[in-house]
Amino acid sequence: MELILAPNLLHDQPQTLNINKVATLIGENGSGKSSILQSVFEERLNKRAHHHLNVVCFSSGQNENYSEKFGIYLKRERQAGRGLGLECLYFDKPWSKLLIFLATATKRSGKVRSFLRERGYVTESAFAGDDQTTCLKCAFKIDKNYVNRVQDALKREESGEVDTLRNTPYFRSLDSFINTFVSNDYEFEQPLRKRTIEIPASRLIDVSFDYPRQPQAGEEGIEAGEANTQAQNTAFDPEVSFFTQAADNDYFIDKQGYKLVFKDGIELDQLSDGEYQLLFLYALIDLFDAPNTLFLFDEADSHLHYKNVEKLWSLLHSIQGHAITTTHLLDSISAKENRIEHLKVVEHGRINEDDKIKQLISRLSVLSRAKSVEFEVCGKLPNIALLDDYNDWIIFTKLAARAGLDINRLATVHAMKKSSSYATANETFGKGKIDWLHGLSKIESPLVTTQIFLICDRDEAALDWNAANGVQVNGQVYRELLNAIQWPRGTNVSPYLLAWKRREIKNYLLSYTALAHHNLLGQINNGDIAQRNHLQSNNPGDNDDIRRMNVKDIINPLINTDGEGLDPAKLQAYIDLIPPDEISEDITNMYNFIIGKL
Repeated sequence: MELILAPNLLHDQPQTLNINKVATLIGENGSGKSSILQSVFEERLNKRAHHHLNVVCFSSGQNENYSEKFGIYLKRERQAGRGLGLECLYFDKPWSKLLIFLATATKRSGKVRSFLRERGYVTESAFAGDDQTTCLKCAFKIDKNYVNRVQDALKREESGEVDTLRNTPYFRSLDSFINTFVSNDYEFEQPLRKRTIEIPASRLIDVSFDYPRQPQAGEEGIEAGEANTQAQNTAFDPEVSFFTQAADNDYFIDKQGYKLVFKDGIELDQLSDGEYQLLFLYALIDLFDAPNTLFLFDEADSHLHYKNVEKLWSLLHSIQGHAITTTHLLDSISAKENRIEHLKVVEHGRINEDDKIKQLISRLSVLSRAKSVEFEVCGKLPNIALLDDYNDWIIFTKLAARAGLDINRLATVHAMKKSSSYATANETFGKGKIDWLHGLSKIESPLVTTQIFLICDRDEAALDWNAANGVQVNGQVYRELLNAIQWPRGTNVSPYLLAWKRREIKNYLLSYTALAHHNLLGQINNGDIAQRNHLQSNNPGDNDDIRRMNVKDIINPLINTDGEGLDPAKLQAYIDLIPPDEISEDITNMYNFIIGKL
C-alpha cells in the first residue's frame, strides 16, 4: 500500500511511504518516528486524507500529542451534535479493559481468548465456547440531558413523527443494555445516578445490539456528517460501536473505574505489564482488523518479554489490514518477519531509504547484543558487499556510473563496513571479513543471503588475481578458509574474496584532468615515480607506480569536509571532472564480476 504522508513537525515536505503489510520506523530518540505517525493520525482525524482507511492508533504510554488532538476532535464532534465515529480512534490505557473484555466476549477464536485460554484465565462453555468467567465491573449513569432528549422524542412521536432518537439503533441498544444489566423497568423518565454494574461476558449475548442502517441526512437528530459517521460504524461489530460511544467522554460508562476480572478472581491489573500490553494489542486487532484498517502502533513492543515480541510481530504480519509501527528494540528490528523492506530509517522526520544498512548497523553497533543482531539483520539481505569502509562502495558506484555503467543493476547489493584485518604480511589476507562470514553462518534466524562479495583493500599484499575477471583473489589458503565455513542446511551461500589491484579505492580517483583542474598534478607526476608511469590525459594510469601510492593526503581534502568525512557533493563534483577514458578498467572488472553473480 502506498501512503502519501503530509509534512510533519520535523520535515516540511510530503513524502511517500510504501507499506508491505507492516512498515517499522526506526531511528534515534527525537528522529521524528512518532511525528510521522501523528501526521497520519491528524490527517485522517480531520478528514483531510486517507479517507479510504479506518485508522486505529495506540501508544504504549500516555502520549499528550495524540490525547490533545483527539480531545479537540471529540469536543468539536460533541458541539456539532455528532456521535463518535470509528473511522479514526486513539486508544490509551483507560480503554484497555473495555476492549479486552469485548474481545474475549465476542471473538471466541480471537487472540485475546486464545491468550486467556493458554494461561488458564478463562473457563469456556463446552458447547458454544462462550467465556463463562470474565466479568467487567464499571460505573454507569444516565444524565438529565439525555433523559430530556428521550422525553422530547416521546412528545414528537405523539405528534406522529417516526424517526426520532428513540427509533435509532443506538437507543434501542442502550435500552436493551439497561434492561439486561441495570434495571428492567427503567423508562428514561428520570436520570440514573452513577452506580456500579457487573457485565458478565456470557450475558453480553442477551443484549440486542442493533446494526445501524444507513441513515439519511435530514432525519431527526441526524446531520450529514453524522449520517456518514454512522455508516462508517457499520464496518465494526455493533457491540464495539455501542460500547466505544457509551464510554466516549465517560458519557454513559465511566472508563476510569473499570475492573476486569478473569477466572478465580484474577484481575487484569494483577497481570504483568507485558501481559497487560499484549492483551491490549490483541484486543485492538481482534476488534478492528479489516482490509481497510491502518493501525498506528507507537512503541507497541515496549514492556514485552522477547518471546512476546516474537508473537507480536508474527501477529502484525498476519493481519488483514496494514500497520505503521515504531520501535527501539533489537528483538523487533531482528524479528524474522521484519525483512529489510519493512524497516524504515527515520531522520529528522524524513524516511531515509538511502544507506539504510549503514545506518542500521551503525545504530546496532552501540547497543547490547549488537553482534548477534547484526548477523540476524544481515541474514535478511540477498546480496552483501563487505568493504574496508562503507564510503568505498559510494566511490566505486560513482566511478562506475562515470564510466557509463548501469549502477541500477547493483541496487540489490547492500554494502557494509567490515575490516579485512590485514596489517602485516604474516596475517591472512581478508581474514577479518572471512571471520565475519563464520559468525553469519551460525545465526539461528532464516538466512536468505546467497551472494557475499568480500572486497578488500590491497594495501601491501602480494596477490595473484584471476586472469579471467581481474578482481578475484587466487590462492589455496583463501579457498580453504572459505570452503571451511559450514552454512546452514538448505541455504546456498556463495562468498567471493575480491581485491582492488590498486592500494585502495581512492587510488582510482587519480586522474590527470581532475588533478590538473585543482593544480595538484605535480604531487603525483614527480621524480618519485618513473616518468613513463606519470598520469597522462585520457589514460587511466593502470601501472604499478600508481597502484602502490598512498594518496590519502592528496585525495581526502578534495572529497571530504572537515569534521564530517566524505562529502557526497564534493565527491560527485570531483568525479565529474574525470573523463571516462581516465577511469581504470579495474572498476569495470569489479562491476562486471558482481552483476555476473546476481
